[in-house]
Amino acid sequence: MFANERQNKIYELIQKNGAVTTSSLVNTFGVSIETIRRDLLSLENQGKLSRVHGGAVEKISMKPIRSLKQRNEEYSDQKHNLSVKASEFIAEDDIIAIDTGSTAILLAEVLKEKFSKLTVVTHSLDVFNILCNHKDFSVILCGGHFLQSENSFCGFLTLNMIDTLHINKAFIFPSAVSLEYGICDYHKDLYQIQKKFMQSSDDIYILADSSKFEKKALLKLDDMKDNYKYITDYKLSSNLKNLYKENNINIYTGGCKK
Repeated sequence: MFANERQNKIYELIQKNGAVTTSSLVNTFGVSIETIRRDLLSLENQGKLSRVHGGAVEKISMKPIRSLKQRNEEYSDQKHNLSVKASEFIAEDDIIAIDTGSTAILLAEVLKEKFSKLTVVTHSLDVFNILCNHKDFSVILCGGHFLQSENSFCGFLTLNMIDTLHINKAFIFPSAVSLEYGICDYHKDLYQIQKKFMQSSDDIYILADSSKFEKKALLKLDDMKDNYKYITDYKLSSNLKNLYKENNINIYTGGCKK
């Protein structure tokens, strides 16, 4: 097979699956790892993909900015799916922090039904309103400047309050995640709260529906670290999941729909 023919087939695989691993391409085409690396470099120079450790992903695009109302109407099945999966990492009597956003709302609904006793710290008015009447939940609302567009609180008062707390587990909902650009978000005020939750917590859980993977956004929260847990829905491609595993990033996905 000529190089250009092989590269066209690699590009087709990238478009179909979102990602490829170097090892899978070596097996598929029966060529050396050096040949595959040259193919990927050539395709990257053509602007057709982005190389990462262990393989390549689709050319990374900017995740569109959506209002909270729009986000509440998008990917609700996937967000519920990953929220159920995230609940498996929570135990009775845990002290947890829940970030704001559309997925946070669905996670709160799941926790309300599944748990008897939790302490929940949040700056989301939606999360607070869902959980505050649960008789054995202790809910701490971190107030401050009210950001109406996101129905949540932010600013130095919110940050100062979180600074006084020690949290077991923080559940963060970024706008985008990628191997190259890390964990990203858009809103500078909410970004500060997310970082503070991450600094105040023993364990960090990054929750993102599959549409947010291998996308980028304006502000970088952190690199994709292997001590964080990444939770998404059943629609994440197995190719992408394998590529993340090649980079020591373990992705936990919700169960497949029947």
